[in-house]
Amino acid sequence: MIAETVDALVRDVIAPRAAEIDRTAAFPRDVYAAMAAAGLFAATVPESYGGVDIGLRALFETVEQIAAASASCAMLLGNCGDGVGALVHGGSDEQRARVLPRIADGSAIPCFCLTEPGAGSDAAALTTTAVPDGRAWRLTGSKLYITNGSVGDVFCIWARTEAGISCFLAERGAEGLLVGRDEDLLGLRGLPATELHLDGCRAELVGSDGDGFRLAMATLDEARLNIAACALGTARGALTHALDHARTRVAFGQPLIRHQGLGFLLADVVTEVAAARALWLQAIDAVAESHDRAASIRCALAKNACCNAAMRATTEAVQVLGGAGLTRDVPVERFFRDAKTFQILDGTTQIQQLIISRHLERQGLPF
Repeated sequence: MIAETVDALVRDVIAPRAAEIDRTAAFPRDVYAAMAAAGLFAATVPESYGGVDIGLRALFETVEQIAAASASCAMLLGNCGDGVGALVHGGSDEQRARVLPRIADGSAIPCFCLTEPGAGSDAAALTTTAVPDGRAWRLTGSKLYITNGSVGDVFCIWARTEAGISCFLAERGAEGLLVGRDEDLLGLRGLPATELHLDGCRAELVGSDGDGFRLAMATLDEARLNIAACALGTARGALTHALDHARTRVAFGQPLIRHQGLGFLLADVVTEVAAARALWLQAIDAVAESHDRAASIRCALAKNACCNAAMRATTEAVQVLGGAGLTRDVPVERFFRDAKTFQILDGTTQIQQLIISRHLERQGLPF
């Protein structure tokens, strides 16, 4: 039933808007509203706070399904899960009751605020500071590439305190929270990547002081599965167009797919994507069972495999379509640009390799 609902949403709302969203880079509020009306954002919130428990696998498969038409629209759902992760895993009952129902019904857009100008992959190097101010805290520093930052309503912000790294909650309009410019990105256009300035920003602590790194890592595990879902959906979308073209375009008296150079190429690419997807499903099940170190390694393996498979799938899809693949008349060039962003977001390919290689050094094979 969920798949059928999402299929109708993709067919009637998302797919017709995908190219325009990419062309204009304007945030698609109409799509966000349609996704909220379908109850999709509620799947990122616990039932006790207005959410709907459909399970991690159904949630991530929904992201994958949307990404086959538009990765930017898929990230609207994926980023919602990222944005509420710290509150779900560490927020107080009062914070959850105040914020999560608005996330669930789509009336508030959440933002995950970790990256800084000098602390991207090296998240532990962040320099934003927080000092207590009565019952609240004051944050000073800058954040960069914050997804949906310019349209966001709720901000989970990581900063350094005397106790270590902590997480804080601020809402749009908070004193000292200044929204900067949106970046003009290669892919995922229509999804603002925003600079935030914190000039004594008034915020409240999420969880305990010094517990922010744990909350960030717990959130990033699921965020990486979200990005992998987007990558798989993008690969599926690109390969669907490539296969349609290869089966119908005739060259030298026969369809392109019967030419060994292209037929075998597609066979290898589809095998890589299928293998990556199987690893992704294993990682989802591991996280659903336990947020432990073994599950984190599975997430790193899955993101690494899925994002690399999507990059190759979209690259070869452009190749199969030839000159048409270079035009905006077909969406494979958009899929190609979007796929590159997945190798960067929520931990670059090299960060996943670092996580995996350190596990190999300390623990040996993870299977």
